[in-house]
Amino acid sequence: MSCTTPEPSSTCKRLLPALLLALVSGQCLAAAETSDPVRLGVMQGFPPAMDKRVTRQNAFELPNLRWALRNARAMTPTTGIRRAPSPLALAAGTSVELDQLTFTVGEQSLSLPEYLQATFTDGFIVLHRGKRVYERYFDSFSPEQPHIWASMTKSLTGLLAAGLIVEGKLAPDAKLSSYVPELAGTPFGEATVQQNLDMQVEAVYPARVPPDIGLFAAAGIVPRQADMPDNIYSFLQAATLPAQASATPIWYYQNGSPEAVAWAMRRVTGKSWSALVTERIWSQFAEDDAYSQVDTLGTEMASGGLSSTLRDAARFAEAIRLAWRDNDRTSPFAQAVHLALKPNDNQALIAQSPKGKDRDGYAYRDYWYQKNDGDGSVEAAGRFGQRIYINPRRELVIVKMSSAPDMAPRATSAAAAPVSTRQAADTTAAFNSMVSALLPAVL
Repeated sequence: MSCTTPEPSSTCKRLLPALLLALVSGQCLAAAETSDPVRLGVMQGFPPAMDKRVTRQNAFELPNLRWALRNARAMTPTTGIRRAPSPLALAAGTSVELDQLTFTVGEQSLSLPEYLQATFTDGFIVLHRGKRVYERYFDSFSPEQPHIWASMTKSLTGLLAAGLIVEGKLAPDAKLSSYVPELAGTPFGEATVQQNLDMQVEAVYPARVPPDIGLFAAAGIVPRQADMPDNIYSFLQAATLPAQASATPIWYYQNGSPEAVAWAMRRVTGKSWSALVTERIWSQFAEDDAYSQVDTLGTEMASGGLSSTLRDAARFAEAIRLAWRDNDRTSPFAQAVHLALKPNDNQALIAQSPKGKDRDGYAYRDYWYQKNDGDGSVEAAGRFGQRIYINPRRELVIVKMSSAPDMAPRATSAAAAPVSTRQAADTTAAFNSMVSALLPAVL
């Protein structure tokens, strides 16, 4: 199925924070133009027209964002991640009719297609017991195309770290600087490995190097100002400890911790992050190669640089579900999964964080969200509307890849309020409403 998503008018753009309410109105969804990059001629032709070219300056603007998230390897240097010799089967199951499914977001009743269109979904897939029961592609996105994972990449990094902890190559209670002396005196180096994995690091980023755009600039994704770090290692060394540490533990979601953990993993293994992903994860199940964006030193962006097909993202989630079911825990992959998804008790810390306001009851460990819904469900999430949802008790997997505009500035410290309260259209509350309606329909 191929659908199109209207580009919101200026009025609709102003209403993005309002939890989809304006976006799903008839006026917005009936707009004449779409944000389909192919239909709009984005990067089409030899060469593309000047006003249709995607650059580092305009890549986060619609409709360019939709093209950029599907073509990251055309925007920055990348490194490859090899597929499996025998991929995990992902057979078609009995199709489930979900197009008539409705649920409530705020005070608005939405059908599933309306929700997917309003949140700029590129691809959406539902697996039940490992079989595809619902799969949709929108706005010229296709099963063969890779798509950026954004911060869902962190969950891969957490899984790698868990495996190295199981093997004794990383100690969770050791200071990270014991593996990376260059980070001594920084918030990441002075925190333990586990504190970094759980985002319980009290970092302060300079105003000129915010935790998102500062990293994007260091990796060459957006233009870099003269006084900004030009590689990921230097980005990490720009962060500082707070003048006065908090008297109680904090939860501060930011990009530095996973990049620091990845640095430690490279040091203890002598291998690149992409080689570790290939060896320990991707070669276990994937049908297609993946790739990661890298900086000028060839350093992978371990907090957000992965791209893969929708189906391989679903295979990853299904492999997690199957490994979780492995009570023998004999394989290294299963051992890593069981450690990474071990229940945590930091719900109160997350609830106090601005990013945790719509994640009531959630815990967080090894860059995975633990939903605490009675089913053992976990989630990975990324900027611009990326989602992986795994429900082990219901044997269900959902993956959503999107291009929802989200340029809200991120807070530069745990103590700082967000620079803007603007949120992505696809909130956790909206996603959870969809999941709650979908579960009984599929099962």
